[in-house]
Amino acid sequence: MSIEGLVFSLVIALATVAVIAWPFLRRAPAVYAADEAVLQKQRERLLIYYERVLTNLRDLDEDFSTGKMQPEAHQDEREEWMQRGIQVLKALDELGQNRPIVADADQASLDHAIDDVIERAVAAHRRAAH
Repeated sequence: MSIEGLVFSLVIALATVAVIAWPFLRRAPAVYAADEAVLQKQRERLLIYYERVLTNLRDLDEDFSTGKMQPEAHQDEREEWMQRGIQVLKALDELGQNRPIVADADQASLDHAIDDVIERAVAAHRRAAH
């Protein structure tokens, strides 16, 4: 086969691959905007939850330092809230990789889904620790 024939065959093969792959590579702008809105809403809810984790940790430490909590209770509560914070950060990382927690949801069901994901992860950590 001649060089021209090989080049022509290669061009045809690349064009075929491009035509087949085009629908998979192309995203509709409206779908992309909707996905981005879902991700942003979930990111905001996770950040609110993370702020709550930090507030609870600060309050726990303050209660312990003023003598309102026993050391064992403080350690257990602190470990639980630390695990929740870790799971929130992991969920934020997954959102950064464009993997939403739920496809689309209102604020209440999104909060419930976030709580479920975090509680399952904390429970799995407790089982692994014991």
